[in-house]
Amino acid sequence: MPKSIVLVFVAAFVSGLIGCQIGRDKEIQSEKMFREYVAAWSTHDVAKILSFFTDDCVYENLARSQTYQGKDEVRAWAKASFDAIPDFKLDIKSLFASGDWLACEWVMTGTQTGSLPNLPATGKNFSVRGSTIAELKNGKIWRNSDYWDGATFLGQLGVMK
Repeated sequence: MPKSIVLVFVAAFVSGLIGCQIGRDKEIQSEKMFREYVAAWSTHDVAKILSFFTDDCVYENLARSQTYQGKDEVRAWAKASFDAIPDFKLDIKSLFASGDWLACEWVMTGTQTGSLPNLPATGKNFSVRGSTIAELKNGKIWRNSDYWDGATFLGQLGVMK
């Protein structure tokens, strides 16, 4: 095989390795960012939560059929959630990133001592599994979709059997 062809193959191989590493570095950064984001939810740090979003973000809470557009709507919803569930916590069970996408499985826990939309305070604890699919733009969350078991949540709060 001519030396020039061997050099082309070696260059392509090395370039592929470098590209894979750069992609993995981005994914590691995305996973780190999302862990910090979840931690901000568990500490009820609304300002920090909002810092992880783009200004034109879309947040879907599919179990409750709610969509929040932009940081102001996400802020209002987060504050209302923490008022209703003062011990709200998220615990990550698995997390991975691929390109500009993240997937996370989590467990949400808390005690509903305040009212939520269409749900008066029950004083009861809950523990519900769920998942998030997030799309990133420039390292920030542009679209966040939460999927979780609303029926189990309502059952644990005693408002649904």
